[in-house]
Amino acid sequence: MMLLICSMFPRRLAYLLLFYFCTAYAIWPLPAEYTHGSEVLWLDPDFVTVCQDIPSHKRAPDTLQAVLGSQSLLEYDHSGSCRDGRLDSAIERAKRDIRSHAFVPWKFHPKGADIEPNTNEQKAVIQLVRLEYSELFFSDDEEAYELIITVDGDVSIRFNQVLGVIHAFTTFTQNFRQHSNASSYYMTNAPLRVRDSPKYSHRGLNLDICRNVVSPKDVVRTLDAMAFNKFNRLHLHASDAQSWPLEIPALSELATRGAYHPSQIWSVSNLREVQAFGFDRGIEVYVEIDMPGHTASVVESHPDLIQSFNRKPWQKYSAQPPAGQLKLENSNVTAFITALLGDLLPRVAPFSTLFHLGGDEITPAAYDMTAPEVRPHLQSFLDHAISLVYAHGLTPVFWEEHLLQYNLTLPRDSLVQTWQASALHQPSSLAQVVSRGHKALFGDSSHWYLDCGHGGWIDPDPDNPHSRVESPFLDYCGPYHNWRHIYTYDPLAGIPVRHQSLVLGGEVSMWAEQTDGANLDDRLWPRLAAAGEVLWGGNGRVSEGVTRRLAEMREWLVAKGIAAGPVQVTWCLMNPGNCVL
Repeated sequence: MMLLICSMFPRRLAYLLLFYFCTAYAIWPLPAEYTHGSEVLWLDPDFVTVCQDIPSHKRAPDTLQAVLGSQSLLEYDHSGSCRDGRLDSAIERAKRDIRSHAFVPWKFHPKGADIEPNTNEQKAVIQLVRLEYSELFFSDDEEAYELIITVDGDVSIRFNQVLGVIHAFTTFTQNFRQHSNASSYYMTNAPLRVRDSPKYSHRGLNLDICRNVVSPKDVVRTLDAMAFNKFNRLHLHASDAQSWPLEIPALSELATRGAYHPSQIWSVSNLREVQAFGFDRGIEVYVEIDMPGHTASVVESHPDLIQSFNRKPWQKYSAQPPAGQLKLENSNVTAFITALLGDLLPRVAPFSTLFHLGGDEITPAAYDMTAPEVRPHLQSFLDHAISLVYAHGLTPVFWEEHLLQYNLTLPRDSLVQTWQASALHQPSSLAQVVSRGHKALFGDSSHWYLDCGHGGWIDPDPDNPHSRVESPFLDYCGPYHNWRHIYTYDPLAGIPVRHQSLVLGGEVSMWAEQTDGANLDDRLWPRLAAAGEVLWGGNGRVSEGVTRRLAEMREWLVAKGIAAGPVQVTWCLMNPGNCVL
């Protein structure tokens, strides 16, 4: 038996080793430490799990469990053997994924190759998985885990938080393939040992559900795929200038008048079920209400609150049509924000630690002011919103402009989300934010904006002979950011070591000007998976081995019903070494 060590210490060397020795049944994202052999093990898909009792302080709070217990989308069952609903769900999900989504890996071997083990030979079968709680094992990382599989089929998972078990079962699942001649499942890399934890604590997707229709069903499908790639945050951009899809019972007219159509509205129960579905998979779904910019849709229900609505030319008064921003230093706006957040925050708080207050692309001209003139009014507006977020025990998140453009005073424990292209700003927005002592999220638009490179969406004005909208109709942030470009993004480039601890992680952004539920999967996957490995282990170097591992992840996603685009030509996957230059 040959034993191969694919350790991420150093990580870059492991990427090279993975192609030559470790590509079979590869794991995505790549674990921190990964050692395996080359023996066959079979799996009883009805394997039994033995759980060491989890201390009550490590389980979901009782109040949260009470909320979750009523959710129709959630596999939350407290009668399971592990006495924690999320843990029991992770076990059942692994069984279901292997039965329903494990694939025959014919694409990854030469045509006609005998790639499968003999089903008639004596088998070592995995029938039992032991979960071992150990508070001292990973005392400083709630997502860490160790997975050990012996050649005899003994499986153990060590952890100190339920999130670690969720990730461990994802890794466990990815090792198995389906046999083509039987309903049998096997791995060929035993014995196996994985010891794993993420580099960044915030690994997310920012998803726009406003500019076009993205339904709760679309988001649930996305969350399931995200969990399989070990993401842990979904940022719902839930309001914008064009529409307001989110139901706010205290201000019911916001959605009934602000949504494009009643079918677009996200009800209270829709949001709760999506958040609960994410929580079950280790993903915190948190909400953004952008303010005071990007709020023109409020005019449909509260016209007296919006300044410069649909003012022309729109490009002078807003980033996108229609123009319109919440008024500043206005008592009716203050009352509106109080009612809005007073309704929404207590509903999202059981599932979230964060709430995003937006703050991007505020246009001073909409207030007939300059940036210095608008600053004190903006600070007053923001201070009120921040106080409401803190009153509900949440941490506020803002777009970078509040700090870098307007120099507003922000709480030290808040998060600043950066986005502007680093090529246009040196030092980068991320470097500027952390140099001022603030915690930050990365997501450079020149690397991690998935809407880029599909062409512009603004039409030429027939009455404007000087219109700049002309062939080839490029968008503002092209070219298209392919998965290799996404994978090689190094967010820490130019960040002094002394400031890197303030970089908590990042988010990929999927703005929806030309995306809705029909093409969402293809716009996200497999590019989002490439970012997932950067967020889990740090930026990578593209190689054929990485391509093949990502292509395997794509097969899993397609089997799970995700319309992910191909990573590579099938001939290249079947003939490794022939598609390099």
